[in-house]
Amino acid sequence: MNIKTHLGTICIGALAGSLVACPGPEPEAFDCDAQEAAFQASFADDGVLLPEIPDSNSFPMALALSELGINNLLTGVVGGNVPFASDLDLGLIKINFVPVAAPTISIVKVPNCTKCVLFHVDFSFQIKTGDDPGGAGIGGADVVIPLRLQQNDDGSSSLVAGYEAARVDNMVLNAMGFEINDIDHPNVQGLFEILITEGLQKQFGTTELLRFAPWAIGGNQVKVAARKFAIYHDTKVIVLGMQTNLDLPRSASLQIGGALPMGIPMEVQMHPGLLLAMSQRMITEGEISRNYNDKGAPDPDGLYGVTLESMAPNNIPNSNQLEVGFRVWRTEEGYCGYADAITTLQLDLSEEDAISVTPTDELRVTGGEGIGEIAATDQELVNKNKNLIETFKRDLSEQVGITVNYKELAVEGSTILFDTLALRVDRSKINIDIDFQVVANEG
Repeated sequence: MNIKTHLGTICIGALAGSLVACPGPEPEAFDCDAQEAAFQASFADDGVLLPEIPDSNSFPMALALSELGINNLLTGVVGGNVPFASDLDLGLIKINFVPVAAPTISIVKVPNCTKCVLFHVDFSFQIKTGDDPGGAGIGGADVVIPLRLQQNDDGSSSLVAGYEAARVDNMVLNAMGFEINDIDHPNVQGLFEILITEGLQKQFGTTELLRFAPWAIGGNQVKVAARKFAIYHDTKVIVLGMQTNLDLPRSASLQIGGALPMGIPMEVQMHPGLLLAMSQRMITEGEISRNYNDKGAPDPDGLYGVTLESMAPNNIPNSNQLEVGFRVWRTEEGYCGYADAITTLQLDLSEEDAISVTPTDELRVTGGEGIGEIAATDQELVNKNKNLIETFKRDLSEQVGITVNYKELAVEGSTILFDTLALRVDRSKINIDIDFQVVANEG
């Protein structure tokens, strides 16, 4: 009888709990003390948290807004009270503006402001001096609105519109056939732009558009914050690069600034390395079990252990699957070791308007050491530990689902209603296309 086959039959039985020892001298690779030490060392650096969220130019996560998205935010947050859609008090006179068409916000290059958007509106207006009418007409104007990132005391971060520094440009007023413009009446036009700029700054002030809260996952120790804000004029997107206090490798970095699909207001983008680190953190926190007993049930004193080794999109186009590499360890009761295995998780859009993550039946052993090396030849380790593996896959799927469904976005005084439109998983990025509405809270 081939000695390896003999050892495989007896020792895999030990792995299943039916035998506790194998005859003959114990090879060094099966030594349980050595395997326990290797097991403990293998996850020592998994799920480590940094003291602070780092300032870095590489980002594992990003939120991108198209022109449509920034329109939804700016008009939704302040409701109908947008520039030139309300009464404006200029001191001695009041002007009532009424848009004659929907205002538009454009992502275009603005002189002397690299982080501004351009608000344009065509309107009718009526001037009042006290209670007396003082004229009426039509016109149009641009408002240059600076955007900026704000770090909050509670650990969250906000995208804000700096109306307190907004300015009115390119105003044209036509009253009873008399047009005020920058060519024929530059001084008069300039005076109106100054007065209306001052009125808008006073009326609106700083306005929060989006607030990014920490993840509501595990023990809530993992943080995420927007750390970089950039406007990409060529692709017409605004991108907020988001960083985390998870200790990530430099390779877990997105390429940001690409155009969004037509008609998509918002896209959440995640590097697969972020999902791996978050999942490893959830094992560290105990949301996913590290140890299991011989029945495959979670047990902190169990003789089996699991470590998560890799997580990345597979090579099948349009499959929306993540390939997961994990290691099953046996560290007690003689003839120890580990086996490496691979499975896949399926990502889809659910009927509940969320991203579902479900384990698949795919499972294969790719190698191992000690008893796991023997198991790798006939997959006996998998067959004898099916309950353990099913529990691990189920819990892992749940935590990955919580991570990819990040919607910890809020606006003070309003509710954001999300509608997940599409999901795309490629080799370097998970893209989640989202539509949304901003609804003012009652009261």
